[in-house]
Amino acid sequence: ARRHGAQLCYTPMLHAANFASDEVYRQDNFDPHPSDRPLVVQFCGDVPATLLAAARHVEARCDAVEINCGCPQGIARRGHYGAFLL
Repeated sequence: ARRHGAQLCYTPMLHAANFASDEVYRQDNFDPHPSDRPLVVQFCGDVPATLLAAARHVEARCDAVEINCGCPQGIARRGHYGAFLL
């Protein structure tokens, strides 16, 4: 990302429940390169304890954690996250 001029990197939206409970999901979806810093990890979910558990897995490997509150997709409506938290 840096070679393309990015000043800040974000992960794709990660499902907090899967990330908190599934080692394979974490390995498959979170493997940042050291040059990706500063890095913001983006989670979706609607259970505060689960969001916190997911964030604890990345806290030493990122610079910020974001809770997605803007996704308007149907999957976000069904999962009660993104724009549907508001």
